[in-house]
Amino acid sequence: MVVEQAEQTFAAFVLDQGSQAKSLLASIEKIDEVDADVRIVDAAIVDRTKRGRIKVHQTTDRGALKSGARGGTLGVIVGALVLGPAGAVVGGAAGTFLGSLRGKIHDTGINDKFMKEVAAEIEKGKSALFVQYEGNWSGSLGVVEQAIKEHNAMLFHSSLPADKARALQMLVVPAVEELGGEEALSDYEVDVEETVTSEEAAAAEAADEVVAEAPAPEAPVAEEPVAEVPAAVAAAAVAVGPGPADDLTQLAGIGPKSAAALTAAGISTYRALSEANEPQIRRALYASDMLPPANVSTWPGQAAYAAKGDWVGLMKRNQKASAAKAPAASTAAASAAAAPAAAPAAAPDDLTQISGIGPRLSSILSRGGVTTYSQLEQMSPDELREIIALGGALPPASLTSWPAQASYAVRGDWEGLASYNRSR
Repeated sequence: MVVEQAEQTFAAFVLDQGSQAKSLLASIEKIDEVDADVRIVDAAIVDRTKRGRIKVHQTTDRGALKSGARGGTLGVIVGALVLGPAGAVVGGAAGTFLGSLRGKIHDTGINDKFMKEVAAEIEKGKSALFVQYEGNWSGSLGVVEQAIKEHNAMLFHSSLPADKARALQMLVVPAVEELGGEEALSDYEVDVEETVTSEEAAAAEAADEVVAEAPAPEAPVAEEPVAEVPAAVAAAAVAVGPGPADDLTQLAGIGPKSAAALTAAGISTYRALSEANEPQIRRALYASDMLPPANVSTWPGQAAYAAKGDWVGLMKRNQKASAAKAPAASTAAASAAAAPAAAPAAAPDDLTQISGIGPRLSSILSRGGVTTYSQLEQMSPDELREIIALGGALPPASLTSWPAQASYAVRGDWEGLASYNRSR
């Protein structure tokens, strides 16, 4: 049986704090329970965390809503509408995917002014409650207006006719799985670049004009003649410029692809690499869809030797690093020789038993080299974010709990895992 698609409206209530958004959502859900003319399809809250990330959180009690909509779809829509103009740094294919999706969503008929105004308010640090619903609030208009007033909220909305709502649904449902599945899209956080608002840009421009109009102070007259710089020296200084690119592949751990990624990020010389920090290097590799190798932290140190032309010092440094690994390798080799038979590789675990990891994210983790609970337990949240985003999905907010969850799973303590997840 084909279910007829109804006209839908997207309402965005902008508030000062995320806690107000949760309270307003509770008020609207109570109205939804008694108003037969309205059917809430889905709802999500968007706000900035203390770390400056944008967080998208769909309502957890989906059973309370009068809808059979698939989970995660509003997470896709909100991510594309809000994160696109805010310059989300979600990395790899996910960022590109959301950017292209925003244009397609606009083509379905969601008002561009609606998208821009809500995104601008969130950029200012405010929270937004998105409610996707069918029908109208005419029978409960007074109660809705009272709830908006009590929470000091601003309302923005955009409506879609039935055919456009159907087109939007067909567009975003496949995107849910592409971006990580319902688990990821129901609750995720992404880093965003700081953007300059139009008001800030206008203020900066006005300040520049004031400085330009102010009379320049008169230069003091030199009491002694200034020595003239020889023309040859001046010409040589101009000719030096920033200098040619260095062969970064001369450093241990840097191959042609890594060198190209660093160069694309503006790190093309030994000196530039020696002055870069590890997060900058990781971002450069990540932007080119590459996972940083284990020795990435040594690159600036190696580059410092190369920048000075101290190749002997660099060689000794790398030999010392290799020698430090030799005892461990020898011990492992001796143990392997003493063993009656080589131990088989650990069988992969079912990572979907970890809350927040669905089939799509499990597959991405596997491609990133994480196939067992033991490996997952040893991963840091930043490393997991890199693997997930590099795989083209959105890192869910629950990601920070995965190593702790894995510590229960690796011991087979499923009751402890369940208790841990209930306490989160």
